[in-house]
Amino acid sequence: MSKSSRGYVIIAQDSGDFDYHHMAYALALSIKNTQSTVNKVCLITDRNLSALPSKYDIFDYKLSIPWGDHAEHSSWKIDNKWKYYYATPFDESVILDADMIFTGDVSSWWDIMATKDICATVAPSTYRGDMIVDDYYRKTFTSNQLPNIYTAFMYFKKTRLSAEVFMMSEIIFKNWERFFYEFLDETRPRFLSGDVAYALAIKILGYESECTMPTSSIPGFVHMKSRLQNIPDQYLTDDWTKHIPTVFTSNGTLKIGNYQQYLPFHYHVKEWLTDDIVSKLEGTYNSCQ
Repeated sequence: MSKSSRGYVIIAQDSGDFDYHHMAYALALSIKNTQSTVNKVCLITDRNLSALPSKYDIFDYKLSIPWGDHAEHSSWKIDNKWKYYYATPFDESVILDADMIFTGDVSSWWDIMATKDICATVAPSTYRGDMIVDDYYRKTFTSNQLPNIYTAFMYFKKTRLSAEVFMMSEIIFKNWERFFYEFLDETRPRFLSGDVAYALAIKILGYESECTMPTSSIPGFVHMKSRLQNIPDQYLTDDWTKHIPTVFTSNGTLKIGNYQQYLPFHYHVKEWLTDDIVSKLEGTYNSCQ
């Protein structure tokens, strides 16, 4: 399978006050700026493709969400996130959440991830580079022995096994309340969770070992939810940006606190992505053209 058939896939739908298309644009810039080989990016959107700003030509592919918008009436728009397998233009894809940026080259990961049909992150890191051990947000994973997957960075290739997982995920996404009630205990989330839906699909199918590499830190990312930082609660509120300084340089170097970042960075607090950061990402990209 040629490396030209590899790429990153982002579903972007604006929600409330948050412009996920703007975040996806910044993410695409960061991928173009940092990745030495695999740097193609596909945007899947609910917007009118012909009305997208010209700057969105940063995306190699711009596609409409297939089969209508299943998140049309949802405030937290993740209901379409079972459609990656059917919408991606790539033979091998990495799913990304929009509220991320890349800070270093992870091109070498692709050949490692390709040893699996699906390869989900199971060991994200704190901004200090420590493995995240707190399950504050993941009680149902622990209690129900679900595979501890994070779909914010998840690889898949188009194979029969992957198709089975995505088909089962579709069923769960569309009937999540019933599935969560039938298969999960009282720790179940009270809302649709993409991570839980995919983890449950993988567990039901018995594909845990085929979809994860539990002893590997690849793939991975820095997850900035405050309670995951292995820092006592009294030192951080839910908005980590109020307590930990950010330095983002014109050459794309990112420091959080005094720690330089090298992994994909899942900033989570949407306001972190300032116009200054986006301007610097654009400057780096334009200087290389």
